[in-house]
Amino acid sequence: MALIDNAAIVAAGGYIYIADPDKAKPASITDPLAPGTGWESIGHTSLDELPEFGRDGDDPEIKGSWQNQKLRATTPDVTYSVTFQSIQSTALTYQLYFGAGPGAVQADKSFRIPAVPTPQVKALLVILVDGTRYLPLWHPRVSLLGSDAVSMESDDFVSYPIKGTFLGSSAIGNAIGEWAQIEATP
Repeated sequence: MALIDNAAIVAAGGYIYIADPDKAKPASITDPLAPGTGWESIGHTSLDELPEFGRDGDDPEIKGSWQNQKLRATTPDVTYSVTFQSIQSTALTYQLYFGAGPGAVQADKSFRIPAVPTPQVKALLVILVDGTRYLPLWHPRVSLLGSDAVSMESDDFVSYPIKGTFLGSSAIGNAIGEWAQIEATP
């Protein structure tokens, strides 16, 4: 693999957007604050706990034969996800954390928390910002729901941990997403 200095990214900033499931990825992002029509920002997220992309599942198992002890590796069952910390106490944050749609917002703007949460399935776009370079990470179907306790401290923001589990999308051959590459510049 070639050494491509410009392909090394520092996640110095970033933005997270959601849209209706299977929303097409933006053709080109020239401004991370305006990824295109239909994408809604989830707002501020924690600077101390940046989004974390996870992998959960089995490791490959080595299968052998009498003649070759390491003939083949199995294909493990793996689930990929992202966890982020929303620090905005808004209806959108509550919908994603508590698992309720827009109907949970009451006439007085309060939010009714359901007894049984329903994960919200959305398209997800995470844009990493490194100076003038942007790295878009797009997932057309993501199941979003609160993943841990709401964190409160007297000297920090209230934090709502939300986990997004990547789902297969028929729009892209049942794959779970597409991440851009940063190519070498000529």
